[in-house]
Amino acid sequence: MDEDGDDEVYEVQALLRAWLPGVAPEDGDPLDGAVTGLDVPEATASEVVDALARLLGTASPAEVPEPGARLIARVFLVDEHPSAAGWSEGERRSVTELAAVLVARHGEEGVEALARQLRGDPRGGG
Repeated sequence: MDEDGDDEVYEVQALLRAWLPGVAPEDGDPLDGAVTGLDVPEATASEVVDALARLLGTASPAEVPEPGARLIARVFLVDEHPSAAGWSEGERRSVTELAAVLVARHGEEGVEALARQLRGDPRGGG
């Protein structure tokens, strides 16, 4: 892993420690293996981008997401997507940017709407 990747891992661990009381800096996995992945079917990056665009609407990413939203999107949405390993780095960046806008605008509700949309749930929004 490159130095930037190491920095991102450290930032995520620090973020999790801030959210979870009683987690010491020496704890390597603050969630103790509880992360099971994003509960969505496999999809291409373009399918995920399309779902994000539907949720964001026509006013989509004129805004630049803040680094915290971008980090959350990358770690909890992109890296946890079951198909992400097959996406190019450019595709991962595209999905991350749109997902970060979604997180910044709608928080957890946005993430839940995205998961519903990707599962084909009619309550997915858009």
